Amino acid sequence: MITKLLLIFIAGFVIDLLITKYTSDVAQKRIWRATLFSGLITVANFLLLTVILKDSVTDGVYSIMAFASGNSLGTFFAMRKA
Repeated sequence: MITKLLLIFIAGFVIDLLITKYTSDVAQKRIWRATLFSGLITVANFLLLTVILKDSVTDGVYSIMAFASGNSLGTFFAMRKA
């Protein structure tokens, strides 16, 4: 369970970094890069959603919290880097 939560946390962190890069590419009108990142983000989010929904209610809540924490840390890291 701990390993799964850690992997979901890391996935949340990486996905948030991808979202930050996607947003930057949209702002700079980099059409092909933004398109690529949009597809990657969509696939990653749906895969994680599938993993989380397969869990029981209690495990699902922990998975959501791990994912949200990874997203939050990803945002913090991306904003500090910028």
